Amino acid sequence: MRNRTSLLTMLALMMPLAKPGFAASSSAMLSGVVRDAQGVPQMGALVEVLTADATEIASALTDNHGRYIIPSITPGRYHLRATAAFFLPAQRQNVSLQAGAQAIINLTMSTLYEAENWLPAQKRRASEPADDWKWTLRSPANRPLLRLVDDSTVLVSSSADNSHRAKTHARLSVTSGDGGLGQGGMHQIVLIDRTIENGDGTVLRADVAGSRAPFLVAPSAEVVAGYERRSIFGGSSRLVTSYQSHPELTDGFSNGATVMRLASTQVFKFGDAAVLDAGSLLKADHLKYTRFSAQPYMKLTVRTGAGTLVEYRFAAGRDLQSSEDLDQLKPVLRVLTDGTGRPLSNKGSHHELSISHKLGSRVLQAAVYTDKLDNVGINGDGVLTHADHDAAAVLADSTTASFALSAASYTGHGASVSLSQPITPSLTAFVGYDLGTALVSRMADGATIASAGGGIVSRNTYAASASLRGRILKTGTEVRGQYHWQPEHTLTQVNAFNAPDQDAYLGVYVRQRLWCGRWIPDGIDAVIEATNLLAQGYQPVVSSDGHLLYLAQAPRAIQGGFAFNF
Repeated sequence: MRNRTSLLTMLALMMPLAKPGFAASSSAMLSGVVRDAQGVPQMGALVEVLTADATEIASALTDNHGRYIIPSITPGRYHLRATAAFFLPAQRQNVSLQAGAQAIINLTMSTLYEAENWLPAQKRRASEPADDWKWTLRSPANRPLLRLVDDSTVLVSSSADNSHRAKTHARLSVTSGDGGLGQGGMHQIVLIDRTIENGDGTVLRADVAGSRAPFLVAPSAEVVAGYERRSIFGGSSRLVTSYQSHPELTDGFSNGATVMRLASTQVFKFGDAAVLDAGSLLKADHLKYTRFSAQPYMKLTVRTGAGTLVEYRFAAGRDLQSSEDLDQLKPVLRVLTDGTGRPLSNKGSHHELSISHKLGSRVLQAAVYTDKLDNVGINGDGVLTHADHDAAAVLADSTTASFALSAASYTGHGASVSLSQPITPSLTAFVGYDLGTALVSRMADGATIASAGGGIVSRNTYAASASLRGRILKTGTEVRGQYHWQPEHTLTQVNAFNAPDQDAYLGVYVRQRLWCGRWIPDGIDAVIEATNLLAQGYQPVVSSDGHLLYLAQAPRAIQGGFAFNF
């Protein structure tokens, strides 16, 4: 039986050579299999045959078994290259192809996360607050990846000396309240995450909002799926996709907005000396028309001495600036319109250089940056009429009486300084001050929504903030309270790439465990979150029918509910 199998195999390999005229042909044949580092065949990889000057002379795509074949190539010496999404290109140099012969060249591609790292990071401290609204499939020991430590302390990541246990967590949440743009109605949210023994993990989050009387619109829906793969040396590769459907949004030409996103990140760790974090966000915004955009980012953090970190950051958009941004499973709805059904690009660029230094238990950070933002959105509050849509580029949500006004692009630069101080092992206070550029209202009294764009200009201004974040000991209450102050006429955030959307004036977040029992082993939590609780910074404008509308850095929004943890 074994001899028969071997004979059949030999015959199969010889079949291409048995074709009439092949042995005497002046052409060469090339075939093979493309696999990843684990030996899994890769479908859809592009295999290219290149000359010495990188000119492509032939190419082929691999089938569902990773196989490719190029039946006719002029004999000679070539370079072979295989490429695929989320893989480093695989190359084979100086491949010699003979006339009338078939060459079999197999290629292996590696992902970025498989690059070697030197040493793991230290254990995560209890003083670093975590937000349960975020998912943490990766080991908490690696967030953040590089830490300020005392000279006398050598700490090793818990992910390096502790084995992982396979586990699954699930959460069912029900929330409601006075939400902002695209956040109205009662939300039913399901979150499931799964971690396996090697530390890899997957997550799924689905959010469906109920009907909103008396508005006859279909429910909005958001679905997010993510996957993380870890390196044994501490690096990681993450891929998160999301789909958002909001039929309640309109710009007068389209009914509903849809956003699809694909985010991928790679983290390289070079011991405790440096961390490189890079990735990209592919995004499709759809109103009446569709706009595609790509937003890459890169962050390099280097430890230059005892208790000192130097970091350089580049980002082409606010949505994804580091791998940690993927912790936030609820994507920010950042859609703007030109007023004719076409989504506007909200890309930009952000370059920042910062230095952090540890002073005992305190951490002091200073940074300088330059920004360029395209088509900045101004938040608004109030019900728009059809005439307002005709007169201005606004995307409105009548179910929450909120809207987003498209404003001009601007460039600027600035500096910031911040100080963090642990109060208890799990509670930390932060203060910060920013100088930079923002959009400021210079509108005359009685300005209309149609003329509002002409009265909004970019100006250098400032902002100050103070916050308290973490967990209260004994009670287990998670809190996040901040007051982020800017001059009242500013309509956008100073240092926008570093300011979360909800950081406007007074904001509060509280999460409290209420009950644990047999049927819900991980308990029931009560959650409340408020943005701009005192409704500060509102700038009045007049609608086409004479009633008042308001522009604001962030309109007031209050949401609360219960979470059932399993």
